Amino acid sequence: MTRPALLGAVLVGGQGTRLGGAKPDTPVAGVPMVERVAAAVRAVAVETRLVGRPPATDVGWPTLPDRTPDAGPLGGLEAALVEAEAHDLDAVLLVACDLPLLEPEPLSRLADELGDALAVAPARHGGVDAACAIYSIRTLPAVRAALRSGDRSLHALFRAVGGRGVDPSALGIEPGRQLMNVNVPGDLHRAEHLLRGG
Repeated sequence: MTRPALLGAVLVGGQGTRLGGAKPDTPVAGVPMVERVAAAVRAVAVETRLVGRPPATDVGWPTLPDRTPDAGPLGGLEAALVEAEAHDLDAVLLVACDLPLLEPEPLSRLADELGDALAVAPARHGGVDAACAIYSIRTLPAVRAALRSGDRSLHALFRAVGGRGVDPSALGIEPGRQLMNVNVPGDLHRAEHLLRGG
């Protein structure tokens, strides 16, 4: 089966209040978080976009504003799906900007898992990581329906479209590493420790 042509969409809208500043611009081992994540996404995507408010850090990729204001990550997914459709791409690789340890290989393996599914994501803790997932452009009607209904949960959308969780070990994901979110200063210190080989 042919790997889908992906639009990489890095969500950059979070305020980062618990972290003490905007997440995209927060340096992790000297490199802005958004730059680390966008580099991993770019390695597997045909096109890459930052979705949400433009970060102060310029990583050289266009920023897509949300089409539906104040809709959180689901609004970002809508904008990315519309952009993917406009470029005749198959799906969106949606990734939150607070995953600075993410690497291209698990994303590449995740793309191989999409097949005929409408969405795939690494499974975790009885659910999935819906903000590190691939969504077919065929999910756009369901995204718009969810936005109209006021249900802005990515997890609810993932379930509604019959998304499939993939065992992280099949993707080469080490527990507590590649999908580690940086939300508070302690997470940032842990990420830097891991990047130094700890």
